Amino acid sequence: MRFSILLSLSVLAPSIGLAAPASDLSAPTLDRRDESLYKRENLCKLKTPPITCQPNSSVTVEETALRAYKFYRAFVVDGDPKTMFSLIDSTYKQHHAGYASGPNAIWSLFCSGNKIGTEQSTSWCFDASTNMSYAKYSTTDRWLWVDGCVHEHWDQNETIPKDKCYKLPVNSTTTA
Repeated sequence: MRFSILLSLSVLAPSIGLAAPASDLSAPTLDRRDESLYKRENLCKLKTPPITCQPNSSVTVEETALRAYKFYRAFVVDGDPKTMFSLIDSTYKQHHAGYASGPNAIWSLFCSGNKIGTEQSTSWCFDASTNMSYAKYSTTDRWLWVDGCVHEHWDQNETIPKDKCYKLPVNSTTTA
């Protein structure tokens, strides 16, 4: 008797899951919290970044500013190593004692997807006149952008040039 009950339950169980209302299955229910769970993927099993930025001389200042904001979000706010490294070129130069150049040299520091701060507790800037972006959290980092990619990094005594920060279009920050 027990065996027949278990057998019937094992046959019915898969179909019970399919009996949910169609609206529950097809409706997108991801909110910002759910999205951030996906972005914080730990990629440390990979020995190198999955993808790096391919420089393109046709990338505009406006597009570079959007990429710089996307990089800031990935690095500081979202802890998204895949997006972060997709914006760093393969010849990335590091101007910090003790760290080698190249994206592979810093991959192990960021592959786990740790967040550094929130958008409310940090700040960001892109200076179009120098092609530099900045992120201020417990320190201030500065990056040089070349052909739409992060090319160099500094993080000692950097300051954000607040009067030169590029103003992103309001609706563009979500599509960056």
